[in-house]
Amino acid sequence: MVEIMIVVCLLLTTVILCIPTIFNNSKEAKVISAWKQLYEETATNFAVYNVSDEQKIDAICKSNTDDKEKEIFKIISPYLNVDLGKNPASLKFYHYRYKNGAQVSMQSQYFTRLFSYQEDGDIIGFKWLSCDCNEKRPCAMVLFDMNGTKAPNRIGTDVFGFFLFKDRIEAFGANMTNEQLEEDCGKHSNGLSCSEYYLRGGRF
Repeated sequence: MVEIMIVVCLLLTTVILCIPTIFNNSKEAKVISAWKQLYEETATNFAVYNVSDEQKIDAICKSNTDDKEKEIFKIISPYLNVDLGKNPASLKFYHYRYKNGAQVSMQSQYFTRLFSYQEDGDIIGFKWLSCDCNEKRPCAMVLFDMNGTKAPNRIGTDVFGFFLFKDRIEAFGANMTNEQLEEDCGKHSNGLSCSEYYLRGGRF
């Protein structure tokens, strides 16, 4: 009986220790699945990018408008499923970090303070990079927090993103090989390449 009790206790201890890991893995799998679906939908949206919208953006770029970024975001927002009815003022104190906990520098192309809500309540961040963009130089950077305002708000964990080009979108890390992605998307990295890594079926 004593031996049986010891075995049962060991089994129970193992199960209890494994529950958090199983829960976290399930949670991460759900976030990654949602990111994959979102990326596919967004890529499809931009595949039918309206020529007239592109002309409107060109006009804004050539204008003397002070805040070109916000004006351009209004035009692009339908392709990103943005809910313009929700007041983004509540996101004033929202901030995100790299996967390793480091802050995103204000000078970085991955930094933005322009946030809004998507129709499903997730958060989207937008940064206009250049009006002089083309097939090689990105026009904008877009972030998605698949977990809303809930922690951890980390790039590569629940925050993913892509670059918007004239003719397509590309997830962060799209120019890397599978081996490079697997090596780079570690818990001690900045997490940027995880956006592409998980799209290719990478495991967390």
